[in-house]
Amino acid sequence: MSKSTRVSAASEFGEKGTLRSLVGSFGYSPARVLVAPAGLDVRVRGTVIHDAEEDLVPSPGALLLLVGVSVSDVRAVGVLRRAAEQGFAGVVVKQRGRDVAEFLQEAGACGIAVLAVADETPWRDADAALSSLIAAHGGGELTGSAPAGGEELFALADGLAVVVGGSVAIEDLDQNVVAYSKILGSRIDAVRERGILQRRVPDLPEQRRQYRQVLAAEGTVRFPAMGEELPRAAVAIRAGALPLGTLWAIEPEEGLAPAAEHALLEAARLAAPHLLRALNLPEAERRMRRDTLRAVLNNSGPPAEEAAQLLGLSPGTEFCLAAFAPPTGPDSGSSHGRRDAAQSALLTHLELVLVRHCAAHRAEATVAATADAAYVLLPGMGATASRRFADAALATARRTVGSGVRAAVTGAYADLGHPAVLRREADGVLRAIAHDGPNRRAAAAEDVRHKILLDRLGDELKRDPWLRLSGVDDLVAHDKAHGTEYAATTTAWLDAVGDVASAAARLQVHPNTLRHRLRRIRELFRIDLDDADVRLAAWLELKRAAEPHRSDRSVT
Repeated sequence: MSKSTRVSAASEFGEKGTLRSLVGSFGYSPARVLVAPAGLDVRVRGTVIHDAEEDLVPSPGALLLLVGVSVSDVRAVGVLRRAAEQGFAGVVVKQRGRDVAEFLQEAGACGIAVLAVADETPWRDADAALSSLIAAHGGGELTGSAPAGGEELFALADGLAVVVGGSVAIEDLDQNVVAYSKILGSRIDAVRERGILQRRVPDLPEQRRQYRQVLAAEGTVRFPAMGEELPRAAVAIRAGALPLGTLWAIEPEEGLAPAAEHALLEAARLAAPHLLRALNLPEAERRMRRDTLRAVLNNSGPPAEEAAQLLGLSPGTEFCLAAFAPPTGPDSGSSHGRRDAAQSALLTHLELVLVRHCAAHRAEATVAATADAAYVLLPGMGATASRRFADAALATARRTVGSGVRAAVTGAYADLGHPAVLRREADGVLRAIAHDGPNRRAAAAEDVRHKILLDRLGDELKRDPWLRLSGVDDLVAHDKAHGTEYAATTTAWLDAVGDVASAAARLQVHPNTLRHRLRRIRELFRIDLDDADVRLAAWLELKRAAEPHRSDRSVT
């Protein structure tokens, strides 16, 4: 088959779903319909990636992905006409800011649907997501007798248990039990019972070796009785060379018959499409949402309305953004490059932990990491619920990534029209709590608004040095050159709101010594400490000079 007619794996399992199922049933779709002259109930059976250098081969019911040809190119109209003539269900395009009116008019005349995917979505991701959606919306027309969906996997396990004579379990690569047999009287042991009750294989010493052996084998692998485990037979579940999971059967007392061994292999073949769907759909959707959220946070995403659709946000739906930063290690003993690499590894680990946490607790959430933090978009959640989520996720992250992980939560927003504001809020909170210690719960702006304000003012002082009081700069320079403590004295006195006794006690000097220093500060550096505005400006500059970590970076 030529490149231009590469039909996705979804089409191998028969005619699947309709245009309607692709754009609405999951609450998420990688594509939106621009025109559908024959309506949304047109059947779809797969995808074809078009190669402009080769002829278009008839693929009735398929979606044609128009890769490498602009919708404003005259060649695109020609491809559209040929696709309609050859029975394609629709054509998928990227608009890229081009005028599509003529293209859509021609599609209406030809009677073929046109769908659009976001410009920044890689074609391979769009293909994977559409193929997975097509496969997931099966209409019971699968080849052979392969079941479709979770209940049918249980039926497959039951049928196999009858043939084998022992309990059967179907597992994914994470050793989760996705289906199991329920035939009364089947041979079973305590390990299998625990796995069924917990929906996960018990953690036993020999497991890793056994799973490696099964996944490496081409056929059936037999394991003798060991401890409380009865003899087992297992086979890998694959899609081509891609491992998807394993299938296990407890052997009957008389051993595994040749027909039963053949049934194991056949059952693994039939289970593969279902595990492939379970693998591909969430992963393709997660990647697409992740890339969209990252683009939005970097202020380079699609228009707000399109971004909201890609992220599963219905119009008017409230959402919050949670942000998580990994622990910051000590700077000593390693080069800048090595520190950056270590921090990047921590951030990747943190992102994966959050992805798994969301998969278990908030499947509709989107996780994306930037250079400094990992962000979680929480649709349909107000500030209170988002804080509860962030606290739970923070506890999980600290157990696996490190106690120094910190978290921030924004207030509730109703649109994505101002992504820079959304990210600045999250980053500002993270930065404000950077040195609050490992027991700090997830914070919101209302908790640290005063720190955020002072951080912003400190940033302005660093960005525009001419804003600073020259006397304060001279004072700090004098301390460095002569070993004096004028900066510490002024800061302590300002912190104590002019209470000489309290400031002197903090500095462990006599009150008269402190008074003498304050007089010298006025004389040497011409800082008018009797002026309230000058005192405020001087305090801010001195505090930020003493805490350079706050002014080094404007974001976390």
